[in-house]
Amino acid sequence: MNFLKGHKIKPKKINGIEVIFTDGTNEVRANQLTCEAYGYVWDQHSGTCKITTNSLSVQNSFKNADNTKFGKNNTVESGTNNSVLLGSSNKTKGKNTNVFITGEQNEIGKGLNNTSIIGGKMGKALTQGQVLIGGGSFNTAAGLIQMSFVQLSNKTTDATLTSLTAQGVGTNYIELQNNSIVGYEAHIVALCSGGSSGTAGQYMYYVLKGAVKVDNGYNATFTQAISTSANGSLSLSTTPVMATTTDPYMTIKVVGSANVNIGWAASVQLYENKLNTLTF
Repeated sequence: MNFLKGHKIKPKKINGIEVIFTDGTNEVRANQLTCEAYGYVWDQHSGTCKITTNSLSVQNSFKNADNTKFGKNNTVESGTNNSVLLGSSNKTKGKNTNVFITGEQNEIGKGLNNTSIIGGKMGKALTQGQVLIGGGSFNTAAGLIQMSFVQLSNKTTDATLTSLTAQGVGTNYIELQNNSIVGYEAHIVALCSGGSSGTAGQYMYYVLKGAVKVDNGYNATFTQAISTSANGSLSLSTTPVMATTTDPYMTIKVVGSANVNIGWAASVQLYENKLNTLTF
């Protein structure tokens, strides 16, 4: 956890229910003003700063466990764990786990896990599990020019329209930036594992290519085409499509078949070009 503005000490550890602070070198005890500024409770009777059930999230937020930094001016914000930063002026935005950054002036967005920036300059990762290379971004702002890779997946057992998710978890989709053009190429494999109307081992393999124009208000316009690169006897009447979910996200949407168990896996490459001085 960083020092709050106007305070020369910050929380270091919890001893029972008491919060122990540090000035960066020595362990110290806080006064009431500092204790409460960091979200804890001042015990007037004992004159100590203590945690409560409501402050447990604050307690966890300043724990930065097992992080490694090599180079200058690399920043690990609150709640980042098991992460590595190599190079200079790279940043994790906090609440990240198992992230890796190498290069210069790259950043990984808040709350992203298992995400990597593997080189380049001024890249900006915004999607769970994304692997990204920064393109320099005209030396102006992170995230303008970059390419990346995202793995999407999900399962279907019927003909319901289904969204694939990053790392196959929850509602993790590909985050878009406004005033940008994003080219994409997705290799999609649908593999049947059975079901009352399905035969294990049947499959379809598609290649989806296109681009999306994202205006200043995150309205998205898609131009895309799909081809069937291999037909392994799996009968599907609807082909996958890239589409928006809720602003500012997009993903691949698929339709399975009734009583057929299908696992969908999509490997997606993204090519981003964004304006930061003009809007459209």
